[in-house]
Amino acid sequence: MGKIADNPYPGSRAFHQADSASYYGRDTDIASVINLWMTNRLTMVTGPVASGKTSLLLAGVYPLMPAKRSSILPAGNLIQSMTFPFAALSDHNPFTFALLRSWSPDDIPTRLAGLSISDFVRRRTPAASEPTYVAIDQLDDFILDPPPGAQSMWRQQFLAELARALDDHPRLHLLLVARPEAIGLLTATVGGGARHAIDGLSFQNAVEALAKPTLAAGRSFTDDAIATLLDDLRGPRIGGISEQATHKAGLIEPSLLQVVCRRLWAELPANTSKISEWTIMEFSNSDIALANHCAHVIGQVAAEYKLGSRWLRTWLLDNFVTDNDNLGGVYERMPTTASLPNAVPRRLVDRHLLTREADESARCYRLLTGRLIEPLRIANVDRTAAPSAAEYLVAAERQLCLGELDSAWRNGKRAADTAAGFREQAHAKSLLGNVSYRRGRPGQALPKYRSAANLLQAAGDTRAAAPLLAAVGRVLLAGGHPRAAVAELRAAVERAPNDLGLQTQLALALWQLGEGRTAISILDWVLTTDDGHVEARRVRGEILADLGEARSAMADLDRAVPNRPSTRAARGLALAELGDLTAATEEINDAVASAQRNGPVLLYAARAFDLAGDTISSRERAKEAIDATDPPLSPPHRRLAQKLAGDRRRLIKP
Repeated sequence: MGKIADNPYPGSRAFHQADSASYYGRDTDIASVINLWMTNRLTMVTGPVASGKTSLLLAGVYPLMPAKRSSILPAGNLIQSMTFPFAALSDHNPFTFALLRSWSPDDIPTRLAGLSISDFVRRRTPAASEPTYVAIDQLDDFILDPPPGAQSMWRQQFLAELARALDDHPRLHLLLVARPEAIGLLTATVGGGARHAIDGLSFQNAVEALAKPTLAAGRSFTDDAIATLLDDLRGPRIGGISEQATHKAGLIEPSLLQVVCRRLWAELPANTSKISEWTIMEFSNSDIALANHCAHVIGQVAAEYKLGSRWLRTWLLDNFVTDNDNLGGVYERMPTTASLPNAVPRRLVDRHLLTREADESARCYRLLTGRLIEPLRIANVDRTAAPSAAEYLVAAERQLCLGELDSAWRNGKRAADTAAGFREQAHAKSLLGNVSYRRGRPGQALPKYRSAANLLQAAGDTRAAAPLLAAVGRVLLAGGHPRAAVAELRAAVERAPNDLGLQTQLALALWQLGEGRTAISILDWVLTTDDGHVEARRVRGEILADLGEARSAMADLDRAVPNRPSTRAARGLALAELGDLTAATEEINDAVASAQRNGPVLLYAARAFDLAGDTISSRERAKEAIDATDPPLSPPHRRLAQKLAGDRRRLIKP
């Protein structure tokens, strides 16, 4: 898609004239999508691979929306923030966090962590009298077939949050953009809505896609020139394939038109004002343009997945082109497709070299179009250029978002090794820290975060280093080193004093060090500054319960999101302190059941049972709390647990 996704608006330096092929000639589609988005709570725009959905949204729909700019949030995506240090954040859903950062790019990241989509909309549009328009682009592989475990759980929670936001906010208008195979899942989880399907360009629409931006640039095509160029792109009729695979015979792929136009604009003499059929014959060679495109994509994907470029080109020809020069197809298996990990053909779909058809039981990969057969054959992949550090980093971010941790690590390492400047190196190091953190290896993440912080400080950007110092502090805190954690978090706060999330993390570390009153003072200031700071209110509620101030604790905990085990356990302790033992037992049992190795949760439980007079259960939970590691108890809380356990042999000074 070129660079249109980076800055979609014509006139920007990132916008290329060739990119207009995906939305010029789409006037009817653009008008239909705008009308549906403005009149429906939920709208879904669908279309096959490379049909121009992103360009239609960003460069067609967004600039022409008649609503107030303040009521339209930037287009959302799920790949944002993969280099922001995960460990600096409270527990969060990475899909939700990435979406909220793309919707609110100027917000302080720690302020967004822990918010649900509904919470964000409520804070963004309190008592809104006008509709709020939000969109999410390119859902597809980010919600289809996530790896089991946390990735699958996050997807389920994310989709449930979208549905909840629609229920909670009747003035919210949500637009989802995805390929057809994702629509069934979206409908089942988020709900039914209006739909608009787009496909390749008809001949007449392709004429407009060529003519309009060319006129705007002071040039024009002759009719013969347009016919020559477009007839070439429609290519030969290919037998033996489905109508869906060809995007309906005779249509022109917008992505191919973009590729050919880029080469044409690059080759045309500067003084050319009239583009004739002779001009096309002399300066536009579609086979070479498409072959160069194939070679570039093959080289990039081969590098991302540690393959040889020539080997990957041979794999494509062997599996997707038949002996009769027809399009072949390969069905996806688990975990490989034609001997390659499924991540590889999925990436080739993402890069518009392959397409994928899906039915209820199987998915089949094919070349995007038969017009690519000859360019694929002649593509020069002998000396493809290695990806740049920035390209490696983009690949690693996408792979981390998809849960492809091994590939994310490999490409993040390559980005770090080839980066030229301190900032680029820092982003790569932070991503590597995130991969280790996601793998459950915080000890390996620690030096990566430290290195990234040092690089940013060397670059003179001390504020950007603050979240990385906070990540170091939180890793140390979780590892049972509160004193060292406090030092790192104080350094983070010094560099970004207005970041209320970092202030909250400092308060949490001070509490773990035994300075609960100091922690409460910090949190009081945070909530005076921002009464809606969800994480600060939750932490203050838990600390107040720990300090025995049950009524004040309940005032905070009743406003906190109750799905965290530590929050439920703190509520249980506060309820026990208030004498409501039945409700306390229910909260405690639910919390312990979902966090059986969580030291603070087990200690809250031990204290609640002690207040209820259940000495046996109190001792058992206290012993479990002493041995817990996810996270462990702080030294002051360990001493309290030892006292409740009644094991004098364990009453040693830590």
